[in-house]
Amino acid sequence: MALPKIELPIYDLKIPSTQKEIQVRPFKVKEEKLLLMAAESADTNDIVNATKQILNNCILTPGVEVDRLPFFDVDFLFIALRGLSIGEKIELQFTCNAVIDDKKCGHVYEDELDLSKCRIVKDESITDKIDLGGGLSMRMKYPTYALMKQMEAGEAVIDRKIKVIANCIDMIVNGEEVHTTKDLSKKELVEFIEDLAEFQFKKLEEFVDNFPHFVVDIENTCPKCKTMHRKEYRDFSAFFQ
Repeated sequence: MALPKIELPIYDLKIPSTQKEIQVRPFKVKEEKLLLMAAESADTNDIVNATKQILNNCILTPGVEVDRLPFFDVDFLFIALRGLSIGEKIELQFTCNAVIDDKKCGHVYEDELDLSKCRIVKDESITDKIDLGGGLSMRMKYPTYALMKQMEAGEAVIDRKIKVIANCIDMIVNGEEVHTTKDLSKKELVEFIEDLAEFQFKKLEEFVDNFPHFVVDIENTCPKCKTMHRKEYRDFSAFFQ
């Protein structure tokens, strides 16, 4: 006799960058196992691979390429899926930073993080078309999840930022000449960026410094000093608990 087939619920989610509606299923035990193994290893590559694998397994809508999605789409979809699968509340420790009578409270207390309050913050004044002057301009794109996670540490800040910018360039226009990044090596792009004037580099830097990002809104009260705290939580590692 065949074992019964487990019917899982299907949920609708929207991809933040495109507002395309997709269907997902919750984690199965095998996805929770991937989650736990990645959390235990605390290795960036393991976390990246587990996140992408879980999304690939759980997204039911055809044609969604997780490897090509901007990093903040992956963050948001994973957090939403984690909430639908395991629960929307995560127990975390908070430290009160209120100053009472010239003394910092410093009380450590537990409270819940509500994943249903996750949202994407985007500065609408930041455009993907950047005019560098003298007929030179660029069209930018957002980096993938794997690229952003792998560049979070291990290099000097300026080198890391140059590499992120190089990976964000989609097209370079110089007068009548148009160069697409598929025709250029990463080394050529890095050298090109390093040859820019400081004011031109600052324009590209503004784009990468203002990427859309997820936040989870938190509001709680310190049980010791009764100070109300309102924060925007951005630590992705909490969602691997």
